[in-house]
Amino acid sequence: MTGPVLASQAPDQAAEPCYFLGNDVADPTRIARADSATDPPSVREWLKPLESAGQRRHTSAKRVGGKAASLGRLLRDGLPVPRGWVLDARCFTELVDRQLPPGHDLATLIRLSGTKAGVDRAARARDRILSEPLPEALSTALRALWQAVEPDAPWGLAVRSSATCEDSDETSMAGLATTVLGARGEAELDAAIRQVWASAFLPRALAYLAHTGVRDLAMGVVLQVMVRAEAAGVLFTAPPPGLEGEHWRAGERLVNVTLGLGAPVVDGAVAADTIRIARDGGRVVASAVAQKRRALVVGLAGIEEVPVPEERAERPALDEAALQQLAELAARLEQGGKGPFDVEFAVEGGDPGRPPEPEAPEPPDGAAPAGAPPPAERRVWLLQVRPVSGGGFPEGGGPDTIWSRANVSEALPGAATPLTWSVARAFSDRGFREAFAALGCRVPRGARLVTNVYGRFYLNLTAFMQIAAQVPGLSPRALLGMSGGASEQLIARLGEQSAGVSRRRFYARLPLTGPRLLLRQARLEREVAAYEGEAQWAQRALSELDMTLLPDDAIGTTLRSVFLLLERTGTLMLHCASASLASHLALCKALERVTRRRASARSASGEAPLDEPAGRAETNIEHLAQVLAGGVRELDSAGPGIELARVAELVMLDRVARERLLAGEVRWPRDLPEGPARDALARFLDAYGDRAVREAELATPRWREDPSPVIAMLMASLRGAPGDPERALARARALADREMAMLETRLPRVELALLRALVGRAQRYVRLRERMRTWVTRVLGMLRKVALDIDRRLRRIEPSLLPGSVFFCTYEELATALSSGRADVGHVVRLRRAEHLRDAARPDPPPTFIGRPPPVVLPPAPGVRLLGLPASPGVVEGRARVLDPGTSALDAVEPGEVLVARTTDIGLSPLFLVAAAVVTELGGPMSHASIVAREYGIPAVVNVPGVTLAIKTGDRLRIDGDRGVVERLDERAAPPSLGGAPPSLGGAVGEGAAPLAAPAG
Repeated sequence: MTGPVLASQAPDQAAEPCYFLGNDVADPTRIARADSATDPPSVREWLKPLESAGQRRHTSAKRVGGKAASLGRLLRDGLPVPRGWVLDARCFTELVDRQLPPGHDLATLIRLSGTKAGVDRAARARDRILSEPLPEALSTALRALWQAVEPDAPWGLAVRSSATCEDSDETSMAGLATTVLGARGEAELDAAIRQVWASAFLPRALAYLAHTGVRDLAMGVVLQVMVRAEAAGVLFTAPPPGLEGEHWRAGERLVNVTLGLGAPVVDGAVAADTIRIARDGGRVVASAVAQKRRALVVGLAGIEEVPVPEERAERPALDEAALQQLAELAARLEQGGKGPFDVEFAVEGGDPGRPPEPEAPEPPDGAAPAGAPPPAERRVWLLQVRPVSGGGFPEGGGPDTIWSRANVSEALPGAATPLTWSVARAFSDRGFREAFAALGCRVPRGARLVTNVYGRFYLNLTAFMQIAAQVPGLSPRALLGMSGGASEQLIARLGEQSAGVSRRRFYARLPLTGPRLLLRQARLEREVAAYEGEAQWAQRALSELDMTLLPDDAIGTTLRSVFLLLERTGTLMLHCASASLASHLALCKALERVTRRRASARSASGEAPLDEPAGRAETNIEHLAQVLAGGVRELDSAGPGIELARVAELVMLDRVARERLLAGEVRWPRDLPEGPARDALARFLDAYGDRAVREAELATPRWREDPSPVIAMLMASLRGAPGDPERALARARALADREMAMLETRLPRVELALLRALVGRAQRYVRLRERMRTWVTRVLGMLRKVALDIDRRLRRIEPSLLPGSVFFCTYEELATALSSGRADVGHVVRLRRAEHLRDAARPDPPPTFIGRPPPVVLPPAPGVRLLGLPASPGVVEGRARVLDPGTSALDAVEPGEVLVARTTDIGLSPLFLVAAAVVTELGGPMSHASIVAREYGIPAVVNVPGVTLAIKTGDRLRIDGDRGVVERLDERAAPPSLGGAPPSLGGAVGEGAAPLAAPAG
């Protein structure tokens, strides 16, 4: 990567490495003033020194923006802020007035936020600002500034937004305006300023301004010299509202930090250390030291990613002295009762991508050694300080709304492209409404059940539970116990929110809806079979269609027909999921009733209660129901893993094929020698070519287009002894039979017959649900095929568009453009692509949050045991393999390892037969991956908060899938502790480290 980097919410690494005089730290205010006094006249005409920002009327926040004014106050208070300059916000206003046509100004666009006209105008305004040059006099000033500071700015300048409403108590615009890092020279500074200005026209920024009541704004720009950051990150001086709890207690500060530039801390590109320090005294309460394998630095050609030496990657990014400086700075910021604050910082030092230098000989006459400054001179610099006010509330929610993606993120982790979101929102919202209506529930007009949070798919749990509460038995505890993602506190809060919901309408309509629902469930298998016949015909027709011969209106008709098929598919899948949920709840209720009655009758004799078969005192009703319903034959979601295991068996018998695969010479089936192995792999791609890792994203290539993930998983399978997939399936069936045999000895014939019927019903509907899940994937593949043809047409009309531009339009925009014959969407594509890149660069918000998403990565709970939800029974031990988000190193998985991931994508399920167990941060026992794990008979624990931070690759683990427990058995080489205390799991140090008692939301 060359040139400057966009860091939409990255800490701005800006400072000058020559602020140190001997062993004493110079006063930043005095040095900044001295340096600014030597600025060339052309610079002083356009750019004011940062220390003067906010001091007088001509440099007030209305003139230079809130961020510049805030940094100026910090400098005048004697805090260590890097040297910088600010460009007056009036330059932005004059540019808008001069270059943009009427109706394209920010005040108008804020009023039009969320409308089709607003998006169109904002896109055209953004294009105009990016293409028009700056005034010649300003370009001259930038040239003179760079010539003056270049010797002291080896890492270039940071160019940051400073909107007139920014970093205030009411509006922060946190992460909504662009920052450019590492800009060098006049041309890059010129482009960076225009990029900062253009970011005000992105749809999410306009929506935020409209939501907070801002009617207009102007944009100042801050330019600062970049810090040569050895480490950088974010400090939160206190928990934001709703985040106090076991992971972060009141009276504690939280630090997220990594090596090099702080951008990866915020954009989630690499793992970061998380450290909890006491508000009083700065004592380290707990820390989780991540494996920091990569770091961002500014090289000769611009921002670049460098590998971190292993001995440095395992060590804390901050030493004790830097942490103490942070604690002291936080205390100074909060003097007078101010705060809490979100503080971005950098620690000046050496290159994090280089191994430690060998010790140099003692210099003569006490001279200072060459190279990096001695540790005593490493200093923490404040790059930005703003109130923890957060962004706006997600659409359809308020301060008390509970949002969650704990279960839906399995299907679509990360940020979705605009086309994917528009399609998923439409069929999900319609499907939920139809499913609730079938139950006889009233869905309030205008209720927003799903929403987009920085490109992520979130479910409105508050609205969802208030609707579901109309049905007896559909309590928050019953539903979230299966989907995961909510702590006991959140479940109790949801219960309070839905406590007053009336069931009068449900009971009044029950004589009508009850028989209708039972009849539909009885016919569901036939309905799915009828659907499959029609869907297969549509799939075959599309495969035979030469779309290149169709005119635009005809391809628009094809797009609409596939979209309608997807809506029907999604709705039918949700009906199957509802039937599966109802049958599971009925089985749990029957087991609970039988257990309660039999336990009371046997308590006097001292016999074991019914819910403790096989002597497992921890086994509960929910887990027993999952085990009994396991061993489902012909489960579609288990098919890819079983078939790939069979391909691996054939490859093991073919020496040449095996050697080519392990040598990395195979990309396609044709690269294998002719024979059974090659034919089997080709058949696999023909049968499952519509699948992919992150397959719900339309922009993701399918296995048929790019089989490299399949090849990687096949290589991982070849490293172990040949496995028998049928034996894996038999394990789950044998466990279910054993549990049923236990029940046969304890239940009378009538009750046993009822349970057998309920188990059979649960298995039948799980099978239908997974079959429809497969069809959703197939129809998404059909939609992608049509979209790729539309993409070809768009790029033919506007050759400047990049491949894949179609995914940055919504379905409605494509349908309108194709029907009207005016495919002028290039400006919208550029706008949406820029916003999607910003969304994808953000760290994932918490799986569940209240009100607004907090801008923080929570630490894992300390202790040697982590608790989640049991998803698949069994107890195993093995080494951990932590899968990074979007990992491409699937072939690195070794047989017998424990897969640890943030969410287990169903596209990774073939690896389950290679692994010993599966552990995830998100998901629930009824998720698709959990069902597949039970079918394969491998232990699984899901909904384990912070497990990808607490566990590192190579840790030896014990996984208890019966109780939902993850335990680390041995300590790897422990990194140096912070504060002198030995680390426990997750690097917990100091006092206050305690085992996790319950999963948090």
